Amino acid sequence: MTRQFRAIRAIDFFNSSRGQDIEMRLRKIDEKRRSKGALPTIDPNNYRGRTWLTRPQPEIDRVGSAWLIRKFIDREAQFAFASKASAQPDSVSFDMLDAEFTHVGDNCTFETLTKRFAIRDKAVQKIGEMIHDADLEDDKFHRVECVGIDRILKGCAKQDLPDEEILRRGFECFDALYSFMQRR
Repeated sequence: MTRQFRAIRAIDFFNSSRGQDIEMRLRKIDEKRRSKGALPTIDPNNYRGRTWLTRPQPEIDRVGSAWLIRKFIDREAQFAFASKASAQPDSVSFDMLDAEFTHVGDNCTFETLTKRFAIRDKAVQKIGEMIHDADLEDDKFHRVECVGIDRILKGCAKQDLPDEEILRRGFECFDALYSFMQRR
């Protein structure tokens, strides 16, 4: 399947977003097959004051991951957007093809980040379950809370809002959700 996709992609002169989505899904399938065991944890101090790169028109996993990065990993994080990780090699890429942080096994990027950076906050774990179910649509955790946020973010992209504005609006949603989940 990957070979066929690459053959089609070689003649896709328009670099369509659907093609990028398929490429990401094939990558996820491959990573799921290759993943083994627990993810090693890393020191967040090595990732502070950085530019974090992800794909344009961020949706639930990318916005949630950016919120997690800013709130728990790198308070001074700057975010950039490009179709390929190689576009900004000095940045920390996430939730994109060939990213440093992305889906691993059946974990969405948000879950990968929480595991790699050893974030054990219970509210964050619950939000991770919600993002997982909204992003992967596999109903693994039976959490529907983020489906509405996902649709709002997709609507923002359809309104051609700048990526930074989509993040800002998403951060507001996740800040409110986090406050609510802390009280439960």
